[in-house]
Amino acid sequence: MSVTEIQVTASGGGEIPCISAFPSQGVGTGVVVVPSIFGVDADMAMVADRLAREGYAAVVLDPFWRDEDFGVIGHDEEGRKRAFARLERTPFDQAFGDLTDVINDLRSRKECNGRIAVMGFCYGGPFAIVAGAKCGIQAGISYHGSFVDKFLDSVPDVDCPLSFHWGDNDRAAPMELIERVKEEFMQLDDAEVHLYSGGVEHGYMLPGHEPAYNKAAAEQSWERTFQLLKSV
Repeated sequence: MSVTEIQVTASGGGEIPCISAFPSQGVGTGVVVVPSIFGVDADMAMVADRLAREGYAAVVLDPFWRDEDFGVIGHDEEGRKRAFARLERTPFDQAFGDLTDVINDLRSRKECNGRIAVMGFCYGGPFAIVAGAKCGIQAGISYHGSFVDKFLDSVPDVDCPLSFHWGDNDRAAPMELIERVKEEFMQLDDAEVHLYSGGVEHGYMLPGHEPAYNKAAAEQSWERTFQLLKSV
């Protein structure tokens, strides 16, 4: 399985840089991945590859491609400052427009069966909710989502399953927020919040986020993710 670079035309002009990995045979449900604030790094390539190996057509978009500080940013203190500054310069609606363009592009590709899930990591988490409300997708999935509380007003309009995953020691998602998400998700017929105990931290899904990476919690999250994707 190979991960390759592709470009998707943005409806507002320009080309959205993405990476993709497609099944070696046949067609599969498409999964559009929104990365963390650090960009489309090796962890995102791993995610795309793993999805493709399970038979899914995966595309990871770069929501920060227009920014002066584009590309992958490291996780050190200086990198965090740059990443958060870039985030402040990137309007959500602009990034969501790019996501919508990538969804539409993937739906039309021969490797995709026309069904789409949106998967978000950290910063990407809220996109799973808003896409579920506005894009006619078949599933929304989030791991250690950040800023989710700012987008809960979209929950009543979601018309697909949601699967959200957090550790119990997530610095970006205190328990009060997670409990609020659980309460809001009760409005929906198929929405789950999975909490991983034992001090599991923000970034636990991604090996490049050491020391937060937690293999046991990550593998359980993947198992639940593939159970959902097989059902849509």
